[in-house]
Amino acid sequence: MEPMKIKIIFFGTAKFSQRYRQALISAGFEISSSEPDLGIIAYYGKIIPKEVLAAPKNGILNVHHSLLPHWRGPAPVQAAILAGDAMTGVTIHLAAPKVDAGPILAQKELRIEPDDTYLSLEEKLIAIGVPLLIETIPKWLKGEITLREQNESEATYSRFIKTEDGHIDWSKSGEEISRKIRALNPEPGTFAFWNDKRLLILEAKIETIKHNFKFGEVAKDFKIATEDGFLIPLKIKLEGKKETTPESFLNGHSEIIGAVLS
Repeated sequence: MEPMKIKIIFFGTAKFSQRYRQALISAGFEISSSEPDLGIIAYYGKIIPKEVLAAPKNGILNVHHSLLPHWRGPAPVQAAILAGDAMTGVTIHLAAPKVDAGPILAQKELRIEPDDTYLSLEEKLIAIGVPLLIETIPKWLKGEITLREQNESEATYSRFIKTEDGHIDWSKSGEEISRKIRALNPEPGTFAFWNDKRLLILEAKIETIKHNFKFGEVAKDFKIATEDGFLIPLKIKLEGKKETTPESFLNGHSEIIGAVLS
């Protein structure tokens, strides 16, 4: 079956989904909801009704950015960073009524680097996910793929990220806080409170060292005390203000030194 003769109904809502949609078009597939041969889901944040799942004659394939059955759900990339996982990847599986639980057609692994952020990791996953999808579709349509059922006992789940998830707990280790900053920016953002205003910490590094400061106390050079050392912000943004560096911020807000962020 030639690509131009294959009609695909596409489900995708987030901006990243358009990268997959455009790749399908570039590969010669026709995007159409009229008598589709196949369905593709990428970054679609809604439940698809059973009757829609059954409509395409060759089923619907979901592109999921994790190594299923790990991190099913709406935020697998953030969940992997938050958990400190060493590996993630892309899974293409047959969509089923239970979200992200259908049998697997193809997977590709990707190492998570220590400095990976949500955005950098999404870009890397798209870079391997697009060719994986394009090469998997013809194999699936030709009957060359044997489905592999997911092991339910190994399933882990991500959840929707809420604004309050970005609130930093300074009693945690620097590594845990660093993961949160890398996982939850740019949305919803990671923050603490100072003078009843949110202080967003957009990028930071950590220093592991013993200290006698209170958790959340701002020491010299804008180092913030954590459970096992200091978080050293690199980019910050006070509520209502523009993004800046700690050095520039201190020029007008030197009184933050010695304050305890909550």
